[in-house]
Amino acid sequence: MLNLEAADPDVLLLVGTQTGNSERVADAVADALGALGFAVHLLDMAEAYPEALEEYRQILAVVCTWSEGTFPDNAVDFAEALEAVRPDLDGASFSVCGLGDRDYDPYYQTAAFKLIGLLTTSGAREIVPLHDIDGGPSEADIAGAVGWAQRCAAAWGGAAVED
Repeated sequence: MLNLEAADPDVLLLVGTQTGNSERVADAVADALGALGFAVHLLDMAEAYPEALEEYRQILAVVCTWSEGTFPDNAVDFAEALEAVRPDLDGASFSVCGLGDRDYDPYYQTAAFKLIGLLTTSGAREIVPLHDIDGGPSEADIAGAVGWAQRCAAAWGGAAVED
């Protein structure tokens, strides 16, 4: 059992999706974190604005890379605003789960890496490295994303994190 006393109960879970695959993964992640006792605030990036991130100490994102390395349509405006506004995320921690397809190299996971850069530049600290999903997502990929979320929860609770 994880000791989550050091963790904040609220988690912001941002979703950037083009075809719904990221949303499937995010729903499973939200369910897993909810089962651990977190209040997960699932937010489509189309409805997100940078200043809202300042209200959270724990931020997760599930985002796909689309086309030739771009954010999915629902995340483009948010990413551009995040770059322009650069909210004060000092004291916040985050992690990103990226969906992509290695067949589209050199664009594999570029949106996820861009988002990591934007969050880091705003002062947030990456608590668990990028979890990447190549293709799919299969049931095994979704289970892997749930494991990633559990590692994030452990890190928020102050436990050692292994990848």
